[in-house]
Amino acid sequence: ANSTIETCNSCNCLDDGWIDRHRHDYPDKPMLFTENEGWFQPWGAAVAIRTTSDVAYSVAEWFAGGGSYHSYYMWHGGNNYGRTAGSGITTMYADDVLLHADGT
Repeated sequence: ANSTIETCNSCNCLDDGWIDRHRHDYPDKPMLFTENEGWFQPWGAAVAIRTTSDVAYSVAEWFAGGGSYHSYYMWHGGNNYGRTAGSGITTMYADDVLLHADGT
């Protein structure tokens, strides 16, 4: 749809070419980084844990490359607490994240 805004869901939107593709395909739309992932684990694969410095560097690259928005939702594993996900719904993507449910 014409009103849809393409967003980046990746570990690094600059290195994977997303920023360049977005600028070419949608020059008049903002660049939004909605899920700064890194711990997606395919079945049977080893657990990949990103360091705090790697995540911070990807955010700095994003804004240096012209990004206009970054969501920190995935810093805490995409977890939802209380009613933030919806009534009776709780999610937890990962426990090996930068900010844990207990605040550590």
